[in-house]
This record gives sequence, C-alpha cells and structure tokens, in this order.
Amino acid sequence: VPAFLNKLYNMVDDQSTDELICWSTDGLSFIVIRHEEFAKKVLPRFFKHSNFSSFVRQLNMYGFHKVPHLQNGVLNIQGTAERWEFSNPHFQRNQPDLLLLVNRKKGRDPEEKESGVVDLHHILDEISAIKKHQMSISNELKNVQNDNQVLWQENIASRERYNRHQETIDKILRFLASVF
Repeated sequence: VPAFLNKLYNMVDDQSTDELICWSTDGLSFIVIRHEEFAKKVLPRFFKHSNFSSFVRQLNMYGFHKVPHLQNGVLNIQGTAERWEFSNPHFQRNQPDLLLLVNRKKGRDPEEKESGVVDLHHILDEISAIKKHQMSISNELKNVQNDNQVLWQENIASRERYNRHQETIDKILRFLASVF
C-alpha cells in the first residue's frame, strides 16, 4: 500500500483531526472542513507540505472524486465553511484492507473514457436540475417582486389616507379653536 494512502487513512481515522477532516456518516467518503485551516494545521502533521491543491491532485491521482453538493442548487457563499467531500470505492471507514485495491492512475484507458461519458451524462443531469431549480427561483422572485409592488401601493394609499385624516383633524381643531 502506498505511503500516501496509509497516511491519508490514518489522518481521516484520527479522531483528534475530526474538526477539520473526518469520515462521512456512512463511512464511504471523507470530508474536509475549512480546507485552508486543514492545510495549515493537519496536512503538515502527515505530509511534508501544507498545500491543499497538491493534496487534491494526489487524491485525484489515486482515483478519488470530489462529491458534488448542490445544497438545493444554492452555492455556499461562506468560503470558510466550505466542505470538500471525497470518495473512492475502496477507501472506507474500518476497512483498511481495501486500500490494496486503490491504484494510482497511469493514463487514460478506454474503460476510463467510457466512465467519462457516464460522468458527462451525470453532469448534464445535474445541470438540468440546476436549470429547473433556477427557473423555480426566478418564478418565486417574480412573485416576491409583485407582492412587493402591491405592498408599496398599499403603503402609498395608507399614507394618503393618513394625510387626509390629519388634514380633517386639523380643520376640526381650527374650527373648534375659532368657536371657543
């Protein structure tokens, strides 16, 4: 088993690092939380560098894939809270014996190209889902804008009524002041 995989398994399995890297709830993937802090605090303990991009490239060389999280089509703006999830079918919690099956990529073979087509279909499906979600958000936004317009019109009408009432009250008070 390559040293990288042993170090990776130990790093993910180490409970003292769980606030920055841990197993997913099902144990079929692992999650890096706050990747910049992870790179500074955890990577140097297990590797000779603190470069998160190099770490991700190394993961990719061993067939790990980033698990996409659409969170209902909304991107997470808070970069510090970003979660990176990676999976490999042979990298699982409590099964270090499977590490023997994780191979370093050598080059693109026909089988990988076919899986690339499958990935393309998956990506197209995801894009379609995003477009549908975007359309529903757009429709909801139009409804909110219409509601906002109605509220502004009601607000203006209320102000005008208030001003008319105030003028009537002022006239009544002036009349009463002139009588008494």
